[in-house]
Amino acid sequence: MLAAGTQTSPLPDAPITQETTAEWPEIVLSVSPFLDGVQQELAGQVAAFDAEIAPYAEYALANQGKQLRATLTGLAANCVGGWNDSVIKAAVIIEMVHLATLLHDDIMDGAEFRRNRPTLARKWDNTTAVLVGDCLFANALRLAAEFPTTDARARSAPVRSSRAIGAAICSLARRSISTRSG
Repeated sequence: MLAAGTQTSPLPDAPITQETTAEWPEIVLSVSPFLDGVQQELAGQVAAFDAEIAPYAEYALANQGKQLRATLTGLAANCVGGWNDSVIKAAVIIEMVHLATLLHDDIMDGAEFRRNRPTLARKWDNTTAVLVGDCLFANALRLAAEFPTTDARARSAPVRSSRAIGAAICSLARRSISTRSG
């Protein structure tokens, strides 16, 4: 929602035809200090997990990709005046939720590898991967609850609900399929 007095530019009548030649490394370079802050905060969050869980979460975190979501968060912040600790926290929340969903997706998809490394489920087991994903998700929600406004908390409720419903539907569908074929 836009603050009072904020104006937006109208969309152009014709499509934008200017071709951009920026490659991903150039784009990331513009927010590299921001991404460093996100990585440090993510590592700190994971290191603060219970000692029995931290190694698994660190394994999952070490297998990150190009940090598309964090990069987009940093770029968006740059468009409105720059980033601060709250924006880093928001990017950490987004990354933790994303990582949690990847751990669960790997189980649902039966994936054995992600980015040329064994998935957490393959390296250990499905139960460990689910529980680590749940811990990441719970920690992300805890961080969101620390924001001073209720906006972040209110926006996280539908995510929690739809994620749980989606996982349940997938699980029930799998059981139904395996029951029919057996």
